[in-house]
Amino acid sequence: MSIITPVATLSYPHLYEPQLPDPEKPDEKPKYSCALIFAKGEDLTPMKRVAIAAAKERWGDKAEAMIRAGKLRMPFRPGEEKDYPEGSTFMNVRSVNKPGIVSRIPDPTTGRPMPIVDPDDVYPGCQVKASIGVFAYDVKGNRGVSFGLNNVQKWGDGERLDHVQKAEDEFDADPTMVADLSDLESPVKDVPVEDEDDISALI
Repeated sequence: MSIITPVATLSYPHLYEPQLPDPEKPDEKPKYSCALIFAKGEDLTPMKRVAIAAAKERWGDKAEAMIRAGKLRMPFRPGEEKDYPEGSTFMNVRSVNKPGIVSRIPDPTTGRPMPIVDPDDVYPGCQVKASIGVFAYDVKGNRGVSFGLNNVQKWGDGERLDHVQKAEDEFDADPTMVADLSDLESPVKDVPVEDEDDISALI
């Protein structure tokens, strides 16, 4: 079952190239991943209901008691754990499959959202929605519910969380300098031609 998240701030994106596994866990596969930060007051009820339903499907009627006792790990974590805004909630989503990444701009031919091919357009701090799928896990004593990443839609721009700036925004230009554009020109050189038939050799 897939669900579309509310608008979230994107953090730690590994969407175009998978993140390599921890060297201490060589059996793990590289995964595409990101963190989704939901602002304070955002209604996460639909996602929480889906997560609880997945827990009940796996562990039955005792699932809610296990969650309250901290015996089942849930995907929703307070933003303060990662120095995200106070009152925010975040979750990590991953997949071994590369997610589709689209914009809100419609394709003039199909009317569907246009794909984003430039990784620089999807950066830490931009606003996104994500398509996620819920699953329960029980691995080596670690039990809980998590969400897998399906696809991402960029919803808007935002302040970069990594504070990376474009070079043209970080430096000032020197107005006394003049750009040399001569290397962009392709002047046609005069070639001596003794006979019209020699022109064919130049084509």
